[in-house]
Amino acid sequence: MATELFEYPVRCHCGKVKARFKCKKENGKVVAWDCNCSDCFMRQNIHVIIPQKNLVVDADVDLEESTTLYLWGTKTAIRRFCKTCGVLPWYCPRSNPDGYGIKVHCVDWTDGGKQEAPELEIRKFHGDNWEETIKILGKGVTDLSKE
Repeated sequence: MATELFEYPVRCHCGKVKARFKCKKENGKVVAWDCNCSDCFMRQNIHVIIPQKNLVVDADVDLEESTTLYLWGTKTAIRRFCKTCGVLPWYCPRSNPDGYGIKVHCVDWTDGGKQEAPELEIRKFHGDNWEETIKILGKGVTDLSKE
């Protein structure tokens, strides 16, 4: 039986960086991760992890032109901030370089009032101790970006 995917729009504050993404629900809820690594903690990053193929950037958005690339540490996580408003609506997380982390506060969960917003289940990821946390959670996190 195929897993049902639900589609939502995501964008930066000014709307220049925008896309649509699909995610699944687990027990009727969208699962999001609250990471406390130094970067996520400062940005209050709570995100939903999806496979790369489940994000479609709007055709009129040129990411190279409209965003600023930020890499640090292992340079595995790829972050692109809007050059106009500075908001990062999605990124490639270190835990899932084959996927995207969609920032929950950048999502219009009702899609302009067309649907009811889903319930979010927030899970903790202790990114301040990244290596140990990924060993403990393992495939529970890394498989989220797989098809």
